[in-house]
Amino acid sequence: MNGHLTSIDGLVMWRQSLSLVFHQSWSFVPPIWWGDVITTSSRGIGSSLEYVPGLLLLPWLAGHVPAPPPDVYDYKLFYGDVLYVVAGAPVWALVTAITAYIVYLITRQLGGRLSDALWAMAFFGVGSPAFAAARGDTPQPLVALCWAIGVYASLKHGSAGTRRWLWISAASLTYGVLARPLEGSLVLAGILLLLLPAWRRRPLIAAGQLAGWASGVGITLLVNWARFGSPLQFGYGGSVAWSTPIWIGGSGALLSPGRGVLWAFPALVLAGVGTSLLWRGGRRLEAVAIAGVPAVLFLEACQYFDWVGGWDWGFRYFEPGLPLVAALAGVGCAALPSGLARWLPPVLLAGGVLWNIPTVTTDLLAGYGPAYADPASNWRLDAYPPIGAWRFVSHVIPRSGLDSGAIDNVWLRATLVIGYVALIPLLVLLAGAAVLGRRALAAQRRVTLAG
Repeated sequence: MNGHLTSIDGLVMWRQSLSLVFHQSWSFVPPIWWGDVITTSSRGIGSSLEYVPGLLLLPWLAGHVPAPPPDVYDYKLFYGDVLYVVAGAPVWALVTAITAYIVYLITRQLGGRLSDALWAMAFFGVGSPAFAAARGDTPQPLVALCWAIGVYASLKHGSAGTRRWLWISAASLTYGVLARPLEGSLVLAGILLLLLPAWRRRPLIAAGQLAGWASGVGITLLVNWARFGSPLQFGYGGSVAWSTPIWIGGSGALLSPGRGVLWAFPALVLAGVGTSLLWRGGRRLEAVAIAGVPAVLFLEACQYFDWVGGWDWGFRYFEPGLPLVAALAGVGCAALPSGLARWLPPVLLAGGVLWNIPTVTTDLLAGYGPAYADPASNWRLDAYPPIGAWRFVSHVIPRSGLDSGAIDNVWLRATLVIGYVALIPLLVLLAGAAVLGRRALAAQRRVTLAG
């Protein structure tokens, strides 16, 4: 974690949660100023609700939330919020970790071997932009979790037939819509397709999924009414449009060094192999549903007027589809010839890790974010984070709370308060991760030898 907010979207979602928990108000207390007065959040309420449990557990830290000045840009709102360090930032790391495990489970449900599922989990967790997003504050990782839960629950119902999985799937649709109404809705078609054999016999199964989706829509409209006085007012203004030509947004989102998914997530190439394997194996509903939903998301996001997504790492709007693509990539590992299987998955994973190293160690706000916030700049080779991000780092240990030129890690920032003893938890966590990774590899080898 970096332990601080990184976007104005994240700031308003966090402040919305604070206002709800501590002031029982839809309006910020007090309002914040960032180019203009902001009195409430225009982002999905689901992304604010995820902070509520942590805030309820730590109310005594409310006094450490920085008060916003009336008409000045103040980066203390981003870097100086102690409550966000302990109750906000860990939520995103937890969301990504849980999603990675569900990717493992989805891969197993699709017939993947233990090794395939481990590859899928690694592709998603450390070999895709999901790793960078785990340090952020934008809602796409939450939508990704909801998509993954919905797809896994649908697959489990198909194999086990128990009703609880239908409830879980419907709940994931509700919360996905609350987090991001459009992206949260896109997975509905995929879930209905996965459940098609069941609801052909019992139409109420489809009705239940539609009810889950409709609940999210209904609650969103009520929240809009409470925030803005109209259920159809989403707070985005009139600038939102899908006006980018697909050949511009599509090529940039796929191939540009700064935003290209192939640069950030090389294992994507195995997703096509996995989809083909499912299709040829007779699992055509699964192939169409699990590959089709991310494909639709990609086409939609590429045509968004601001497809670049402002200050960010990679193609942020495609993040909800990463769990499904990673699961397909894991399935694809099973179709590789033995010679290719020995070196291709590790190389693709290494490419993703290479992309992620600067995104999880440097501060986006130090300079990379504004330098590559427009479409043209992302076609420069230095927009590739392993090349361009390091030029904004000048030292290792932060020298002040607002220092963005150092290695961007919450434990390094904690040295400003408690000294170098703060590095002990970082070393313990790294060692623990290495031990668990080694155990996973050992388990995979035992299964391989037994087979």
